[in-house]
Amino acid sequence: MAHHAPAADTHVGEIPKPNTGWIWKTFFVLVGITALEFVFVFFMDPGTMRNAIFIILTIFKAFFIVAEFMHLKHETKGLIWTILIPMALLIWLLVALITEGNAIGAAVHNFLN
Repeated sequence: MAHHAPAADTHVGEIPKPNTGWIWKTFFVLVGITALEFVFVFFMDPGTMRNAIFIILTIFKAFFIVAEFMHLKHETKGLIWTILIPMALLIWLLVALITEGNAIGAAVHNFLN
């Protein structure tokens, strides 16, 4: 595994020190992204831009979780692209649905007024 303590630092029968630095780094990155999400949600006016920023930050957080805790960053490039290409298509779908939903909502609002 990539995050184990090296065997050279331990003697026979000695338990190696835990390598928890990467866990704390991951924790603080996720806390930072979550704090940014809260800032955007509570201090921006509702609208498409706020939703887009929130979705992008959520996708960054999801990618970081998958890369760190599911060890995707240690896999082969083919497997990584197999996961990232459908995710990119899903992002495209979300952007298209939000854009079309806003256009249809505006058309219905103009029609009724």
